[in-house]
Amino acid sequence: MRSIYARNLTRYTTVAAALGIFLGVTNSAGASERVAAEYGCTGSLIDTYPVRTSTGATYGNIRLYYNSATGRNCAVNVKTSLGGYGKASHVSITLKRCKTSTPGAWCNTSGEPWRQDWGNYTYYAGPVELSAAGRCIHVVGAVNDSPPHADGSSGSNGVHCG
Repeated sequence: MRSIYARNLTRYTTVAAALGIFLGVTNSAGASERVAAEYGCTGSLIDTYPVRTSTGATYGNIRLYYNSATGRNCAVNVKTSLGGYGKASHVSITLKRCKTSTPGAWCNTSGEPWRQDWGNYTYYAGPVELSAAGRCIHVVGAVNDSPPHADGSSGSNGVHCG
């Protein structure tokens, strides 16, 4: 889990980047890299997964990034306004490595490394990073805005294999 200082530093950096864009200052990083940096991830956005309640309301969005230079995956779970964005509540993100390297195959994570961040956060949980070279990954997130509870994941099968 990150300290309050690290979360605030990330947000101050985001404000500074936005101010630079407003003033016409350019950055060589692409749009997805700038968005990834907002949440402490590096690399490019490769997928998103909704975090929904049993009635289908979207309380968060899992954002999954991949950095081809480091071979690392990174994930965050960003709350939506329905999920209490701007209000402290329980939010979590978990990134797991599967035993399989076959896309769409059942993701057995037993004994494999995983990373998790959870707590009472105002905006998002994460980032969590994990190397999964030659393997598939599985990502899971939750938002509890008591009640209801919202869950989201990449499903029970491995995704983004390689």
